[in-house]
Amino acid sequence: MSYQEPFAWKTLSSERVFGNRWIGVVVDNVELPDGKRYEYTRLEPPGIGVGVIGFNAAGDLLLEREYRHGVGEVIWQVPGGLAARGEDLQTAGLRELREETGYAPAAVDGETVAYLGAVWDNPGFGIAISHLYRVRGLEVAAATNHDHGEYVTSAWVTPGWLKEAVRSGEIKDRVVVAAVAYLLLREEL
Repeated sequence: MSYQEPFAWKTLSSERVFGNRWIGVVVDNVELPDGKRYEYTRLEPPGIGVGVIGFNAAGDLLLEREYRHGVGEVIWQVPGGLAARGEDLQTAGLRELREETGYAPAAVDGETVAYLGAVWDNPGFGIAISHLYRVRGLEVAAATNHDHGEYVTSAWVTPGWLKEAVRSGEIKDRVVVAAVAYLLLREEL
């Protein structure tokens, strides 16, 4: 079997067909590498995503439970959201953590906060990306401040429970799965 590097498609035109504060829908007319034309629909995100997986002093991890209407289920996820335009991503992650859970690290430095990496939300649909941070030393810092439509509960889980929940498929959220993978690669889980 021979390997040939794929070629980029040529965008001939783009039309934004829908948009609101959460998403934009764009239809691209493209030319494929073989010269054929194709209509491709993609999604434009409203911003850059951030997610935080945090540990307390006992080594447990803070996760959230939230109903996600897109899949019709209550799911496990990490605290996170969208960075404001121009907002530093680490600052955005720590802000989302505090707003959604009321927790924050006792100190913010290179030991307590680490950038893990990023994950595309779904590269087949668009450029949406989530940047992940690991935070240690979480403690109660403030009251929660949820956005309208955000009904979130928090729960502390053990590293063993988290690994098994990902392994068994109980947790399917791409950000949680990616965070677990990054922590395993860093030998922190």
